[in-house]
Amino acid sequence: MKTIRSSIGLVVMTMILCGLIFPLAVTAVGQTLFHHQANGSLVTQNNQIVGSELIGQQWDEPQYFHGRVSAVKYNMDAAMIKGNGVASGSHNYSNGHPELQQRVAALKQTNDHTPIDAVTESGSGLDPDITVNNAKQQVARIAERRNLSTEQINQLISNQVHQGTLYDDDVNVLALNLALDRMSGH
Repeated sequence: MKTIRSSIGLVVMTMILCGLIFPLAVTAVGQTLFHHQANGSLVTQNNQIVGSELIGQQWDEPQYFHGRVSAVKYNMDAAMIKGNGVASGSHNYSNGHPELQQRVAALKQTNDHTPIDAVTESGSGLDPDITVNNAKQQVARIAERRNLSTEQINQLISNQVHQGTLYDDDVNVLALNLALDRMSGH
């Protein structure tokens, strides 16, 4: 009987510690020291949430920088996720897959030096960033659509670069497009 009482007491104490005290302590530290990050790194413009620094968005308009290809179409709508069962992921196509070859061929018609992240999906399908090379490949199209010089847009890219340590330098597509709108007066 003594062993059972000790076991139950240990289980209750562990549940209180791991299920209540620890989560509350981590939440308090996160909200106090890392409030922006703990709440999803949301980006606001004119007091309106326009996205997150951590989740990519679909940008189809030619006057904007386009993000990476997404197997889930950057779909984070709860109803759609329930319908198709996917919140994130990638097809992980091989080099010989017809759909990947079509993407590469379409991009090669406009450019011989297509960056790898312009045609491949990320593991999550939700990457918010593209490489600087990918951004620079889009400069001419955006400059033409926005009536801006390529120098202005290249400077904008340079101002948004995150230095990579183990990978290529990248830029956040949402931050880049919002800066582009500010530059164009939108």
